[in-house]
Amino acid sequence: MAYTQTTLTLEEAIRSTIEQNPSIQIQRQETQLAQNNVFKANAGLLPTIDAVAGGSYLNNYADVKLRTFQPEPSPEFINVDEFGVETINANVGVQAEYLLYDGGRGNTRLLLLEGLSKLERNKQEVLINQTVLGVTQLYLDVLKLQNQAAFLADNIENSEIRLQKMEDRKQFGKANSLSILQLQTALNQDEAALDDVRLATTNLVKELNFLMGAPLDQTIVAQEIANTFVLPDVAQIYASVQANNPQLQLSQAGIAIAGTELKLSELDRKPTVGAIANLGYNFQRNDVQQLAEIHTAGVLIGVSASYNLFDGGVRNNRIQNAKINLSIANERQRLTENDLFKQALQARDSYLLIQSQLEREQRNLSTFEAAYEKAQELFLVGKANNLALRDAELARLNVLLRIDQLKADLYKTQLQLQQLMGGLVE
Repeated sequence: MAYTQTTLTLEEAIRSTIEQNPSIQIQRQETQLAQNNVFKANAGLLPTIDAVAGGSYLNNYADVKLRTFQPEPSPEFINVDEFGVETINANVGVQAEYLLYDGGRGNTRLLLLEGLSKLERNKQEVLINQTVLGVTQLYLDVLKLQNQAAFLADNIENSEIRLQKMEDRKQFGKANSLSILQLQTALNQDEAALDDVRLATTNLVKELNFLMGAPLDQTIVAQEIANTFVLPDVAQIYASVQANNPQLQLSQAGIAIAGTELKLSELDRKPTVGAIANLGYNFQRNDVQQLAEIHTAGVLIGVSASYNLFDGGVRNNRIQNAKINLSIANERQRLTENDLFKQALQARDSYLLIQSQLEREQRNLSTFEAAYEKAQELFLVGKANNLALRDAELARLNVLLRIDQLKADLYKTQLQLQQLMGGLVE
C-alpha cells in the first residue's frame, strides 16, 4: 500500500495497522500453520498406504546337515560344508496399515489440534487489540501535540503583532526598551516551546508509522475525533468482559487444551488394535538349500494388538503432570478474570472523573478567554502592561492545553474500557 496522503483519520490508522503491522502479519501466519495441522490424517484417523521394497545379500560359511529319508544301506544324513555360501533376498509391494481401535486417542488428538488452532486465533485477536489500542493512543498523542503547536503558533502570531506595536510606540516615546525585551522574551519562549512540540510530534509519528507498517518518513496530520461513546453500567461491563474479552478467551482456550491433554494421557491405558495388508512379490535364491530359488506373489493380511503392562511409571507421571497443568490453567483463568474486571471498573471510574474535570475546565474556559481578550484590549490602548497580558495569555494557554489533555485522556480511557470489554476491534 502506497502512502501519498498526509492527512490520516483514526479509522485509516487502525485499518492500516490491522492490514500491515509486521507482528500481526507474523501471528496470522502462526494461526494459519496451526489451522493447517487440523486434519484427520495428522491425528492418525486415516489409513496409511506405502510402497515398500527391500533387498539383502548374505555371504558366509555354511555347515548344513540334510536328512535323506532313505533306508539302509544309503546314508541317513548328507553333510554340506562350504565357504562363500550366498543368499539373495528381494521384495517389492504395497502395504496398507489402519488402526482399528486406539481407545479414542485419534479423536482426542484431533480435538487437541483444533484447540491449538483456536489458541493461535485467540492470540491473534489479543495482539490485534493490543496493537490497535497502542496505535490509537499514539494517534491521540500526535493530535494533542498538533493542537498544542496550533495554540503556540497563535500565541507567536499575536506576540509578533504586539512586539511590532510596542516598537512603533517606542519611536514616539510611549514605550521603553524593557517592555520590548519582555515581549521578545515571551516570543522566544513560545518559539522554543513550539520547536519542542514539533520534535516530539516527529518522534511520535515515526512510532505510529512503525506500528502501522507504513514508511517511517511519512508525515501525518491527525484529524479531530467525534466522541459519541455512552458509558455502560457495571452489569454490562461484567457481562461483556466475561463474554468478549480476547485475553479471557485466550485463557479459556488454554484450559480446554490442558483438559484435552489430560484426557489424551489417560487414554494411554487403553489397548491398540491395528490391521495390516500387504500385496507384493518376494524372491529368494539360496546356494545351499533344497529350495534353490523361491518366488512368491500374493496378499498378506494380519491384525496386531498391544497393551502396555509396565512402563516404569511414565504414564502415571504424565497423567499427574496433565492434572497439574489443568489446575494451573484454571487458576490463571480465575486470576485473569478478576484482574480484567478490576481494570474495567477502574477505567469506568477514571472515565467519570475525567469527564467531570473536562466539563469543569470547559466551563472555566470562557472566563480565561474573556480575561485574555480584556487584557489584550487594554494593552493595545496602552492601559495595561505586557506582564499582565502575558499572565492572561499563559492562563488561557494552560486551560486550552488542559482541556486538550483531558479530551485525549477521556478517549484513551474509553478505548481501554472498550478493549477490556472486547469491543475495540469489530
